[in-house]
Amino acid sequence: MAEINPDHFIEELRFDIKSKDLIKARLVMAHFAEMDPQTQRTALFELNRAPDTFVFPLLVGLLAADQTTRESQPAVKELLYSKALDNPQGLALLLMRENKPAHCEVLAEIAGEIKLEAATPVLLSILGEAQNEKVLRSAITALGMIGDPAATTPVSEFLYAGSAELVIAAIQSLAALGTPTAIQRLAQKLGADPDLDYMIMDVFTGSQEPEALERLNALLSAQQARLRNAAKQRLTDIGRKAVPVLIGNLRYDDPDLLIHTLNVMGAIGDESAIAPIRKILHNEPRDPNVRFAAYEALGQLPVAKGAFALAQGLSDPVDNVRSAAAGAINHNYNTVLAAGIKNMLRDEDPAARPISRTVMDTQCDAIFLDVIQDDIFREFAVEYLGRQVHADTRDHFVQLLAANGMAEIADAIQGRISAPATRALKVFAVDDSRMILNIYRSVLHNLGCEPVVFEFPAEAIRQLATVKPDLIFTDLNMPDISGIELTRAVRKRYPQETLPIIMVTTQNECQDNEAAIQAGVNAILNKPFNERMLREAMEAQLKPIN
Repeated sequence: MAEINPDHFIEELRFDIKSKDLIKARLVMAHFAEMDPQTQRTALFELNRAPDTFVFPLLVGLLAADQTTRESQPAVKELLYSKALDNPQGLALLLMRENKPAHCEVLAEIAGEIKLEAATPVLLSILGEAQNEKVLRSAITALGMIGDPAATTPVSEFLYAGSAELVIAAIQSLAALGTPTAIQRLAQKLGADPDLDYMIMDVFTGSQEPEALERLNALLSAQQARLRNAAKQRLTDIGRKAVPVLIGNLRYDDPDLLIHTLNVMGAIGDESAIAPIRKILHNEPRDPNVRFAAYEALGQLPVAKGAFALAQGLSDPVDNVRSAAAGAINHNYNTVLAAGIKNMLRDEDPAARPISRTVMDTQCDAIFLDVIQDDIFREFAVEYLGRQVHADTRDHFVQLLAANGMAEIADAIQGRISAPATRALKVFAVDDSRMILNIYRSVLHNLGCEPVVFEFPAEAIRQLATVKPDLIFTDLNMPDISGIELTRAVRKRYPQETLPIIMVTTQNECQDNEAAIQAGVNAILNKPFNERMLREAMEAQLKPIN
């Protein structure tokens, strides 16, 4: 192919502009990419001086004919943008008259980039008439960028298009429009496809407008665990701006909604949530899972004023609730709480010592270091930590004592250690609550099992590649990977007959239970659980536990 002389290239282009010969100009500009940078700049200078009616179709045709030109020759696109900004009506008129799909695609893209409001009626007509998917996608995207609310309903119709690319374009366009109606239309699309659901929820998270926050908040009551968990994570990411909406949930007598709301409020950690949460506890909710969630949330918040009220949780009849209350007290430990806790320890049943056990089982370091000075507690702690608790819990306190100048007590604990008992069953426990994992560790240890706990489901899945437990307990509602998704992953490796899975949840949703059974769980156990309940659940799947 003969090399084109740059001077001849410019001369011919000038002649074609002067004679308004668009056909020849297109032939000349087809060699634009072959020219050296200086020649390209000269050509664009000449085109910049040419009439818009000549330059618009020339450059649009050039960009439409060669996709690489759009990416490798940004100066061509910039000139077209500049011309369009100076003469928006001319661009809109060309878009209205154009019937070549590739040209329409380029024009729609430019109209969106420069937010050409005059192009809105034309773009809307394209949505109703065009058949080419690329043209439709460009028009949908452009309408979102222009931001005319009138485009909301026509664009939302493409949420149900047969093409995934058009659906995604519609989601992104409605996100850009950001009107209350756009948010409502996106919310109505939820529940059909997980990937699209997460994309829509990300739109709500990015928007943070009242309507978007309300839609995310409403998903805390969704029937599907994956939607609830994803909404919880996104509300947590939004942070304090979401707290007023969440506080509104606390006025409803809906245990599941209260639990999810308290989980998020604790994770956000904003002080404005303290008073509403304490009000819930003051009203003494019947559901122990609500009480647990409330204390667990306060364990993540700075409860300064009125922290003494947390001590009432140590008298709760449910073990799990006492553990959560102990965690909240430990997080907010002060002199007032210290005095109250010491009195409660002195008054507790010497044979059972439930509060003392709770302090150690849940690894409440601040409380422990304070009350270990008491002779009665110290005597019990040395015996309990030396002979009864899981080795991880014992090692934790031995190291804590040694680090705080109490090596003699640490040595006394170690002096009580006897040969470890043979553990018949290896049990995995998966839950995103560290408090619940501490409870699992203690209870399963007391049942003679070897507990292995996981805060993150992905880690449990990795372990299963090399270690097969005898049984798995898993929570339902966890971020990133739900208990149902964890079960599906396990079942790819082990069938129900060789590795039982027990789903432990506060939920009573039929849809969740059905999904869990379909995924391959062997049984469903409701929280709060205790030693007897875990024993019975395990014995239903395995041989009797000694």
